[in-house]
Amino acid sequence: MNLLSLIAPLLLADPTITMDHDQLTAQIGQTLTVESVVNNSGPGVAHLNVVSLDGVYVDLEDWSQDVTQPVSGGSQSSLDWDFQAVNPGHFAVYVVLIPKNGALVAGPPVHITVAPRQTLDTGGAVPVAIVVPTLLAVATLIGRAASKGSGGF
Repeated sequence: MNLLSLIAPLLLADPTITMDHDQLTAQIGQTLTVESVVNNSGPGVAHLNVVSLDGVYVDLEDWSQDVTQPVSGGSQSSLDWDFQAVNPGHFAVYVVLIPKNGALVAGPPVHITVAPRQTLDTGGAVPVAIVVPTLLAVATLIGRAASKGSGGF
């Protein structure tokens, strides 16, 4: 066997993209990282995409500043993608290879569930709003009573 017969199947194989996760969960504002591996591709560009599965508008520039990365080609290229969870809901993140020659290749989606940010509820504020002024009033009355009893004003 010669070298060409060994590498010819690799050169003729269609490019593929794999992802290191199937699904992730996050809170709004959390930064996530996924890795994609592009196999058997020629030179081109890989592009990160985010789509809402709930119909929420997604502005890709809000999610990530680096949405394209060059792919030099060859047997394997590993690409890391950092993005921030911007909206609550269910999303799919995927990578598309845009080769210099050939058809587009889309990788599998990573399903992302983003939970809303936890906020304080008003139920915890009501007792504080009642107790603190009451304690201040009681302290003021005690202070006045003590000053009257000691010959003050």
